[in-house]
Amino acid sequence: MAGSIGTRGLRLGGRDWQLAGAAGDSFFAHADDHAPGMEALAAVAAAILPADGVVLDVGANIGLSALALAPLLPQGRILACEPSPRTVAALRRTLALNGLEARVAVEAVAVGAAAGEAAFHAAEHSAGAHLLDPGTLGGAALPQVTVPVETVDALVARHGLARLDLIKIDVEGFETEVLDGARATLARFRPLVFAEFNAWTLQCNRSANPRAVLEDWLSRFPIAHALRGGEPPLRITPATLLGFLHDHLVLRGCADELVLGYDEGWVERWRPA
Repeated sequence: MAGSIGTRGLRLGGRDWQLAGAAGDSFFAHADDHAPGMEALAAVAAAILPADGVVLDVGANIGLSALALAPLLPQGRILACEPSPRTVAALRRTLALNGLEARVAVEAVAVGAAAGEAAFHAAEHSAGAHLLDPGTLGGAALPQVTVPVETVDALVARHGLARLDLIKIDVEGFETEVLDGARATLARFRPLVFAEFNAWTLQCNRSANPRAVLEDWLSRFPIAHALRGGEPPLRITPATLLGFLHDHLVLRGCADELVLGYDEGWVERWRPA
């Protein structure tokens, strides 16, 4: 029936895994199409993570990112945050199927700028659902559930994290809100941030100007790169911002993964996925 959890095999990072997902979920059905992005995440993580490193996965979805990162952290831990009740069930099942429950803690929360509650788009067709605000395109017609919201700073404090090496953020246009709620954590740990930058979701879900968002991110992090497959990561600066945006909008279909941080030592250690 619609919404029931099924399983399938997935080849990711040279390993065979079991993946859980809801029937009718296109993200689950087409997980192979998302595997290259997860391998790109793992390539960046491999350049910085020690075996006992700690990762915060914001927007963990049904668990592909956890599967990509877990082999890099044999003594480490992942804190995976996912607000959709249906998707959290699939995420927990994915972790159980692959024996990762002890190494990946799941928080069934949205992550934002302040604690509270938020409406969440609960469409059955895709686990890539999103938080809603009044400006969301067609938001009034979308099915919704109410989910708790917590900040990165509060999560770090509650879990007693003594280190944080990497934050991965993929929250359908609400990445800035996650950063707003992580100011103390960023100042304390200076982690590398792997974030989706998507001009369409920024405009559709937040009515946000992509240029203004990117300028804001560059003001927070002294070093920013865009991944370019097997090519060296592309450095983005205020001087090259408009050129990057042109390619993002015209050539790349509004799909980019950015790596934000405080130095670029990881680039020398990075190897293509």
